[in-house]
Amino acid sequence: MVTLVVMGWVSGAESGSWACVHPILSKLPPEQQIGLLKTFGRVMPVLMPLSFILVTTLFIGTSPKNDAVFYLRLAATILMGSMILTTILFNVPINIATGNWSDNNLSADWKKKRKRWRFFQGYRSIILVLSFVLVIISAN
Repeated sequence: MVTLVVMGWVSGAESGSWACVHPILSKLPPEQQIGLLKTFGRVMPVLMPLSFILVTTLFIGTSPKNDAVFYLRLAATILMGSMILTTILFNVPINIATGNWSDNNLSADWKKKRKRWRFFQGYRSIILVLSFVLVIISAN
């Protein structure tokens, strides 16, 4: 149950942010974008790894071998691992760079970096929702 609650919250927050918040945010002037972007990322650095740990624990601890549940949870675990990996490789470095930007010191390619971040945010959001659905199906 805890796994479903955490995964549901994380997948909903991330996909809602990607689909609803960031498209509007990207239309703001640079200084407003950067100011708002610096306020994000307080809870997800804890909840995303926690959701991966919970899914992995669910897979290892309760999945009967050679059963549909096993393969659903295996797929969810692999997807979540992929989400964590892309977050660390792509989103986190851009988040760190964003945290160092100000109106006076935007890098020349800041728009390109933010576009790359949004792409991987989309990937992450889709993976989170798919993993959540797989875990829901495997719970029935």
